[in-house]
Amino acid sequence: MRILLVTSSSTRSGGARQALYLAEGLMERGHQVTFFTPRESTLRTLSDTMRWADLPASPGRWKAALEAAMPPPGQGSCIVQAFHNKAVKRLAWHGLFWRRRGVVCVGYRGVVYRPGNPLTYWSPGLDAFVANSHACAKVLRRMGVGERRLAVIHNGIPADRLAPRRGADAVRAELDLPAGTTLLGCVAGDKGVKGVDPLLRAFALACGQDGGTNADDGPHLIVVGVTPGRWQPLCAELGIAHRVRLVEHSNCVADYLQLLDAFVLPSLSESMPNTLLEAICSGLPVVASRVGGVPELVRGNGLLVPPGDVPALADALVTVTGDAALRAAWAEASRALAPEFSTGARVTRFETLYRTLLHRRGLSDA
Repeated sequence: MRILLVTSSSTRSGGARQALYLAEGLMERGHQVTFFTPRESTLRTLSDTMRWADLPASPGRWKAALEAAMPPPGQGSCIVQAFHNKAVKRLAWHGLFWRRRGVVCVGYRGVVYRPGNPLTYWSPGLDAFVANSHACAKVLRRMGVGERRLAVIHNGIPADRLAPRRGADAVRAELDLPAGTTLLGCVAGDKGVKGVDPLLRAFALACGQDGGTNADDGPHLIVVGVTPGRWQPLCAELGIAHRVRLVEHSNCVADYLQLLDAFVLPSLSESMPNTLLEAICSGLPVVASRVGGVPELVRGNGLLVPPGDVPALADALVTVTGDAALRAAWAEASRALAPEFSTGARVTRFETLYRTLLHRRGLSDA
């Protein structure tokens, strides 16, 4: 198949990475893939083999740029899939002019809040929408997107994201972690929606109202992806500085996941978080907020808690740290779920969708 992927994002966000994982998987299966991004996109630094193309700075020139990468009219069909809001809006308009050209247009939605403008989702220029969670799809249904035009395809995690680059002993030494302690971990960020504040408060409550003793034999918490200076004062105030390790952004979160006894996702809003998927695919038991598509991932492999509910999160942390047998059972459940969220499974679902849409339009997938 001839496939054009388009993102209007210039970052390496989780959604942009998922688009790249899809592009790489489709290329590995022999499809002709071109990936359009803004020229300055940092996503391009993650792949030297992708066929990159520049999305012009002026949106008024996008249509011509995409058409130049399509087969000539009457000489074959083409799939165009857009990621991120700006690109999806443009595709909803341009797709109206490409229907006679044998072009199938697919939009993508990876957030659970209701869009402000429903016209994009009503446009006949888009043959289908892909939502990355059933929670996200539910929002689109309420906006009038019919089942025939809607598909749910969960995110996928490539195997290389799960491979540590450093040995566990080296990472433990970096963090100055005592041996034999139960380790909880989170991959987050400084934004309030990521829930680091309630996580630290819940951890302090779980350790004891005074943050526990100074002994090293209690549970420890590793928070990756944050600015340490932003959170150190709160850790000190809560009396847990000796039990918390704050780590800046890492290009290899697997280095830290390999140390953990359980993973915590304290987010206040999510659709299909890559960080939770990486933890599940690494075989970890999880404690997570009941938001967006997260309940679709926590199925016998951990606990769900109300978002922002510090006492409930503290109780869940006490449960997960206090019962090794329960953690082992949840870890086994995560390992059983992992194949469902591989990039291979995700690419197969997209291939099936693309062929269905081409055949629905009477077009060849050759």
